[in-house]
Amino acid sequence: MGHRKHLGTWVTVGNVIPPLPHDAADLAELYRHPVADGRTYVRANMISSLDGAATAAGRSGGLGGDGDRRLFQALRTQADVVLVGAATVRAEGYGTPGHPALAIVTRGTVDRTERLYPDGGAEPIVYSGAGSSVDLRDVLADLYDRGLRRVLAEGGPGVLGALLRDGLVDELCLTTAPMVVGGAGKRIVSGPDLPVDRWRRALVCGDSDGYLYTRWLR
Repeated sequence: MGHRKHLGTWVTVGNVIPPLPHDAADLAELYRHPVADGRTYVRANMISSLDGAATAAGRSGGLGGDGDRRLFQALRTQADVVLVGAATVRAEGYGTPGHPALAIVTRGTVDRTERLYPDGGAEPIVYSGAGSSVDLRDVLADLYDRGLRRVLAEGGPGVLGALLRDGLVDELCLTTAPMVVGGAGKRIVSGPDLPVDRWRRALVCGDSDGYLYTRWLR
């Protein structure tokens, strides 16, 4: 009983779950961001509690552990751009890194905070619907034209729900935290009912803290 590495993915054998790699290079190889021909490739990264909550104490960071934070950084390193909703930017205290680029979807405006608009630094790309919904197909087309082909969608639930509704998500990386939080927090996806599609499991890993790391392909 054990695990085997096959074609760049981990396959469980029996009841043993392989560990999330500690080595940064191995983790990057395991989560290499695919590239699609002629379009963006959208990878979503979310975390959920055992009872399905996307946040603890109002923030997704409240669910995270050391392994999840390492994976978070590995996925960002692989991406060209992070796509996120304005509500998540405010709740999680996003800043604008040099890499990857940051693209924000909003129905209104985005406050020009020092973290988002640092002096002499990179600024976010903002897509505003001016009170209505933003067409995410147009957003992805514009990102593609900018040369930002590897898209990492970090939520929130509304943005992820809209991407899924339009069939725009290629892959979902889901961390399950060993916590039960209760309350009325949102799930990782919100919005209208979605088609009942079966996704293909591509990877399962775990760590000594009890977190599960899964990767699902459409």
